[in-house]
Amino acid sequence: MPEVRLALFTEHGGHRIGVRVGGVRMETPPVEHLAFYAGLGILAAAEIIEWPLAVTLSVGHMLIEATRRPGLQALGEAFEAA
Repeated sequence: MPEVRLALFTEHGGHRIGVRVGGVRMETPPVEHLAFYAGLGILAAAEIIEWPLAVTLSVGHMLIEATRRPGLQALGEAFEAA
């Protein structure tokens, strides 16, 4: 059975949960963002908002988070300079 390790750490602008199974490492989005996604899911399940709106807000939130990554910013700056 592969060894499973969990760790909570602050990196990349938020508190994240790191999971290591065997030699594979994975990290979650910031815990604060997971709470946002869960809240949208609860609102949609309670039919306070429609599912397409919840999905659209979640995808938009993920895209905004992806553009704040230092590696992607450096890549964008390199494309601008070229």
